[in-house]
Amino acid sequence: MMFHVKHIALFLFALPSLLMAQGSFTLNDIPFELNIARDQAIQQHLDKELAKSGLSTGEKEFFYWVNYMRKNPNQFYNDCVLPFLKQFPEANGKEAKSLEKDLKASAKLNLLSFSLAASEAAKIHCADLTLKQNGIGHNSSDGKNFSTRMRLAGITKCAAENIYTGKNEPLLSLIMLLLDLGLEVPGHRKNLLTPWFGQMGVSIQTHRSMNRVVLVQIFSCS
Repeated sequence: MMFHVKHIALFLFALPSLLMAQGSFTLNDIPFELNIARDQAIQQHLDKELAKSGLSTGEKEFFYWVNYMRKNPNQFYNDCVLPFLKQFPEANGKEAKSLEKDLKASAKLNLLSFSLAASEAAKIHCADLTLKQNGIGHNSSDGKNFSTRMRLAGITKCAAENIYTGKNEPLLSLIMLLLDLGLEVPGHRKNLLTPWFGQMGVSIQTHRSMNRVVLVQIFSCS
């Protein structure tokens, strides 16, 4: 069995929008095995931050890995990306090389806190996407674009959105977003490494096909 990843990136600053092109990539259907110690400082921060968030275990795990990556991008490359590329050599192309360069050059970033508004917006859009047979995007089924969706959620300063569909493994999904395989411009990666985002919401739901999940991640300014 193989799994398929599609992703789109969109940036929203003062609410004009720029939609990036879709890309797709197929990995071998094996679990990503990684055995490293938890960062207790991040874990304790998130235990408190997410205690009443209503997020699922998988969503909390995705939150952890995003903050693990932002706390020390260079360490994340060594701890997580290198083992991933060893297990999935088919992903070790030009995008992996540019990711290595970007993560090693990146300064340490602030941890992202939980945003209820962003999470509710992510949950609504994720539920919408799980019902679609093919394709993912930032427009809702009833025609609302990303700018409109964010305004309705009360997010009006700045925001961005990443969408992933594929295997239900939070760390693997994060690495795939960072790699931006098949895309000329690494839009998801830029969102994840943007220093002025201070908050995040995420939703992970099972697609109607029952053979993959949809993940919607929304960033916002504090």
